[in-house]
Amino acid sequence: MFCTLRIRLKFMLCFAAAALICIAACVFGAYADKDQEKNEGIFVPIIMYHSILKDESATGEYVVTPMQVEQDFLYLDQHGYTPVFINDLIRYVRYDGELPEKPVVITFDDGSYNNFTYLMPLLEKYDFKASVSVVGEYTVTASESGEEPNPAYSYLRLSDINEMRDSGYVEICNHTYAMHSIDGRKGVKRNPGESYEEYRGIFINDIFELQQLLEENCRFRPNVFTYPFGFHDESSERLVKNCGFEASLGVEEKPNYIIKGDEKCLFDLNRYNRSGFADTEDFMKKALAE
Repeated sequence: MFCTLRIRLKFMLCFAAAALICIAACVFGAYADKDQEKNEGIFVPIIMYHSILKDESATGEYVVTPMQVEQDFLYLDQHGYTPVFINDLIRYVRYDGELPEKPVVITFDDGSYNNFTYLMPLLEKYDFKASVSVVGEYTVTASESGEEPNPAYSYLRLSDINEMRDSGYVEICNHTYAMHSIDGRKGVKRNPGESYEEYRGIFINDIFELQQLLEENCRFRPNVFTYPFGFHDESSERLVKNCGFEASLGVEEKPNYIIKGDEKCLFDLNRYNRSGFADTEDFMKKALAE
């Protein structure tokens, strides 16, 4: 009996040791994969802005002042960062392009007219690039209103989009035609109980409405998709790729590592939201940290 107990005890100790080794190997493997990703990829921080207003009382989580934007640009310039387009990342990954030593991507969501008013002069001053994501229905309403645009509340018109792209300082991304909402549906996410075929039709009709609008009026089709509010799921991710987009933007605040030849790294790119409540030094230390 004692011999049997000793054998059982020995077996249990061996099993426990093997389990610990397995757990340690998994943990080490996870860290090793992350380190390998860092070693193989280029660190690319992406900053997410929204609206720019001069009125400091309007400053908020998604509203910054022109002065804050300029302070941010000055910080990036002084610390050796070179703003690039999402399409520069695409060329690096898919088409054997090159990236500067310290790339950074500057993005603006929703296509507010104040991006034209306050952002463009700063891009020209610092020779920077920015990626602007527009919402189709906002653009159509602004283009057809006939009113003089107001930086406080207006959106980019088709003529503004053309001028910004022609400058060479801006690329335009698809932010949906009319799915920039959380009423009923959360952005482009598939609703609970909704069939895939029904969802697919709604998604494709919306996305291509904006693609067609920009192709007919601005002579281009965006190849970068920006998820409204960051909401997405397996169905939307699949459709974004099936619609021909070569990259997509999310909102999770994490570093990006861009790996040549690895197309997966171009989708659901992470971005740090630039809150108007943070000062440049504090925000940049967070956003630029590997």
